Amino acid sequence: MNKKYENPDNIYTQQVKQLIEMVHPQDPEQASVYEDARRYFALTPSLEAHAHELKMQLGALQENTKKEEAFLHLKDQLKATKKKLEDERLQRVAKLRDVSLRLLELCEGDTFEETQLLSSKFLGTIMLITQGTERNFARLHQRLKPLYKAVLTLRLVDRLLEEESISHPYLSHYRESLNRFRGNYFWQEKWQTELAIPLITGAILQDIGLQHPDALLILNGKENDQDEFRLLEETQRKLLLKLNYHHTMSYLQQGLGLPAYIGNDKAERDQFFKTHQIANQFRQQLVKDAFVSKSGIGELLKIPQIYVSIVLSTKADYDRKSLPKGYMLIEQLAKKGALNPRLAEAFIKIVGYFPQGFGITFIPVNERGQEKNQYEYAIVTQLNPKDPAEPMCRIVSRNLTYISSGTAEIISKSRNLFFPANRQKLMRVGKDRLIEIMSQLSNNFNSEDIDNLVPPLWEPNEFFSNKRNQNLWNRSL
Repeated sequence: MNKKYENPDNIYTQQVKQLIEMVHPQDPEQASVYEDARRYFALTPSLEAHAHELKMQLGALQENTKKEEAFLHLKDQLKATKKKLEDERLQRVAKLRDVSLRLLELCEGDTFEETQLLSSKFLGTIMLITQGTERNFARLHQRLKPLYKAVLTLRLVDRLLEEESISHPYLSHYRESLNRFRGNYFWQEKWQTELAIPLITGAILQDIGLQHPDALLILNGKENDQDEFRLLEETQRKLLLKLNYHHTMSYLQQGLGLPAYIGNDKAERDQFFKTHQIANQFRQQLVKDAFVSKSGIGELLKIPQIYVSIVLSTKADYDRKSLPKGYMLIEQLAKKGALNPRLAEAFIKIVGYFPQGFGITFIPVNERGQEKNQYEYAIVTQLNPKDPAEPMCRIVSRNLTYISSGTAEIISKSRNLFFPANRQKLMRVGKDRLIEIMSQLSNNFNSEDIDNLVPPLWEPNEFFSNKRNQNLWNRSL
């Protein structure tokens, strides 16, 4: 008798993975947001040209009564072509809305605190399904970026609304949107439709122009044999930037448009279209400014994009040790005036040094608060640390043994082995003892690891791959 299949992931992790597949799937031919864009770029121009040709032929036949049958046939063809174009457009819009609503289900709660925790959970889950520099890591990271950026953008805007530091004409209308956390249904709906979905889809589609055949030709080469993540020549890079900008904006303006209205109330319909038209214009302005940096509103996308380029880097020299540089890069760019200091400060307060899902190694303390001569493992599980260098974590080992029900704890900077001075403390323990510790905590420990006996971090993917260990966010600090 066949054993019933059991999914290796819990429900939440399954939902995150399903959403990733809906946006940027492993199989490029699979129906998704990205496949929609590739299809639009590849096929829509010929369909539009066909419609134009039919229209021209109709014009030529209109005065010829002897060819009425041919005229009617062409008219039906034109109608069918236009319907196909419109149906596909509406399907693209509907899919983006569906993706947005699913993302909100996973990262948005009934209260501000629950929303922060769920957002931490979403971002942490994404990081924990990555495997460092395992084979094809760049491709995986590329697929994860859009949704990761989207959640960070939502939380950045919430932070700015909370601080009442938004002056943008469109965003200023939503200063009261945090009332959605007080059970205000009006603001829940208004925020979702007019702010959240434009922000999410703007983040997801920020670089959608790279799916255009001309951009893919540069990335993949004529024979489709080039590494798309290679370092491009300067001329190629500049051309790719132009193509990305042009086709991204084209897709936002011509490839999407307004959703379908369902109902028969004219006043309601007019308001529906007006609301969505304004929201679409905001999204276009948001994405455009992320490219050209004129009004500053684009930094709501640009700052998360820069951060994600480090945390989910696709570069060949990707290293987990470099992940805290995401925080530092944003901080440095703000100091140099390359980013709005207020927005940058709001952002780094959210993320801290260590990304969600980062594997922390630390020195535990005994009942008297004295540091032990060993280290344990923890995973960063909450946004908004009070001190950027002291992450809020879930402890996942005790006395050198993995546990699935560890407590939540703030790991102080003085006990975090990421910082070299703390690693020196354990160097006094002795080589044999450190080898014993590592062999108990790591299934993959081998003699080559002896030179790194006090690791500055650890790789939690294997731990998280066990369904029992995926409930890291059950209890908050």
